[in-house]
Amino acid sequence: MEFTLTVIVAIYLCGLLAMVIELFVPGAIIGTTGFLAVLGSIIYALATGHTRAGVIMILCTLAFIPIFFAMWKGVVGRWFILEGDQRGFRPSRTIDESLVGQEGVAMSPLRPSGIARINDRRYDVVTDGQMVEVGSRVKVVEVTGNRVVVKRL
Repeated sequence: MEFTLTVIVAIYLCGLLAMVIELFVPGAIIGTTGFLAVLGSIIYALATGHTRAGVIMILCTLAFIPIFFAMWKGVVGRWFILEGDQRGFRPSRTIDESLVGQEGVAMSPLRPSGIARINDRRYDVVTDGQMVEVGSRVKVVEVTGNRVVVKRL
């Protein structure tokens, strides 16, 4: 089956469009399919004697590459990049810092994270790398946002 030049150019343009859509819908499937369509249409155009069209598509692709990366870095990147900094940010669920110094019991193995009961409440806790067995006494050494760091007593 032989495609007309119009179909080859349509496949090429759909491939470019798919690569642009990939900027907004990440996942690599659409972009990879688009790249393969562009590459396949160029190869098919050259193989079927549409040399001038194939060369024009190669030149357009070479011109498209910097435009694509400029769009990726400049325009689209602004949508996905956090503006400003996070100074003063508090997580939505903070734990009272007065918990520092309190003692409790490990309710699950802490390897290095797990669950501990402190002041008759369950907390997700983490150690500084040490492994703590179930039932071991622990002490809170640091509270940052919703992160509770304990050490074995």
